[in-house]
Amino acid sequence: MGASVQRKSLKQCVRHITPAWFTIVMGTGVVSTLVSRFNWGASSEGIKILTLALFFVNLVSFVLICVATLARYLLFPELWLAMLKHPTQSLFISAFPMGACSLINIALVAQHDYGFHPRSGAFLHLLWALWWLDVAVSAAIAVGMLNAMISTQKHAFSQLTALWMMPVLPCIVASGTGGLLAAVLPEKSEVELTIAVSSILVLVGLVVALMVLAALLVRLVIHGPPDTGLILSSLVPLGPFGQGGFSLLTIGQCLARGTVGLGPSPVTGLALSAEAVAAVTFSAAWMLWALGLLWLPLALLMIYKSARHTAVPFSIGYWSLVFPSGVYALLTVGFMLFRLRLPV
Repeated sequence: MGASVQRKSLKQCVRHITPAWFTIVMGTGVVSTLVSRFNWGASSEGIKILTLALFFVNLVSFVLICVATLARYLLFPELWLAMLKHPTQSLFISAFPMGACSLINIALVAQHDYGFHPRSGAFLHLLWALWWLDVAVSAAIAVGMLNAMISTQKHAFSQLTALWMMPVLPCIVASGTGGLLAAVLPEKSEVELTIAVSSILVLVGLVVALMVLAALLVRLVIHGPPDTGLILSSLVPLGPFGQGGFSLLTIGQCLARGTVGLGPSPVTGLALSAEAVAAVTFSAAWMLWALGLLWLPLALLMIYKSARHTAVPFSIGYWSLVFPSGVYALLTVGFMLFRLRLPV
C-alpha cells in the first residue's frame, strides 16, 4: 500500500498501444447498432440522438487509436515486425477493419435519419467507396495473417484458442456492411456487385471460422479450457455465429425484395428463384443462431470455472466480450425485425 505508483510518460503509453485497442471501436460500434435497432421507442428522437452520440464517441476513439498506432510504429519501428511475429498480438490486426465497418454501419443509419434520402447523394457513394477499401484490407489481412500463422509464427495445438478465427472475421463483418449498403444503393448494377462480393466474403469467412471451431472443440475436450489470461476469448465464436447470420439475413432480405436479378444460368438454362435463395440464407442464419445458443452456455461455464480458481486479470481483453455477444444479440433482433417473403 505504501509503494508509490510510477507514472509513465506519453511516449511509454504510446509504445503499449497494440492493435487490440481497436476492440474498443468494435464494441462501441455494435452497441450503437443495437441501440439504433432497439424495439421499444424505435425511430424516436431519443434513440436517434443516443445512436448519433455513440457514433461520434466511436469515431473519435477510432481516430485517436489510429493516430496512437501510427505514432507507435513511427517512434518504435522495430515493434512492427515483433508484433507480426507475436502469435496472439498480431491476430488483433483484424480489429481495425471490423471497427471501421461498425462506423460505416452507423453512418448509414445517420444518413437515413438526418436529412439524406437513402437512395441518393454523394455521401452514400462515399460510404460505398470506404466499404470497398475495407473489403480490400479485410481480404489482405485474411490471406496475410493466415500465411504468417503458417509460415512465420510458432503454434501448438494445445495452445489453440478462439482467437485463431480473427484473421477471417473481418470478411464476415464486411459482408454484413455490404448487405446493408446493397439495400440502399440506387443502381441495380451496384447492388448486384455488392451482394455478389458480400456473399463470397461471408461464405469464405464462415467456412474457415467453422473449421477453426471444430479444431477448437477437439482441443478443449483434450486439453481443457485455455489459460486464465485467454479465457475471455471463449466467447469469440459468437462473433462469426452472430455476424455471419446477420450478414446472411441482410443478403437474403435484398434477394427477397427483388433488388437483385437472378436470371437463368447460361450453362444449364435453369432459373434460380430469389425467394428460394432468400429461404436458404434465412435457414443458414437460423442454424448459426442455434449453434450460438449451444456455445454461449459452454463459454460462460468455462469462464465461471476459471474465475472461481484464479482471478481473471483486468485488461483490454474485456472488450473482446462486447462485440461477439453484441452481434449475436443483433442476429437475435434481426429475426424479429426482418420480414422475409419465404415460399410456403
